[in-house]
Amino acid sequence: MGHLTEGYGWPSNSQKGHWFRDGRSLCGKWMYLGILTEAHGDAPDICTACKKILEREKARQKLNELKQKGKIQL
Repeated sequence: MGHLTEGYGWPSNSQKGHWFRDGRSLCGKWMYLGILTEAHGDAPDICTACKKILEREKARQKLNELKQKGKIQL
């Protein structure tokens, strides 16, 4: 199993898990170079800001995929 370059991480001095990409959290408040995971379930200890940013990015990516396939037009 390879080392993830992005995912959820739990810095030791943070009360919440944050989504990290290239060592920096999406919310911009944390740096972390530890172990990352893609899954978190619906854990209540996830940073709300990171979660919302990640959900927006995934929705935007899905919309772009549908546009490219000609499934939708805007």
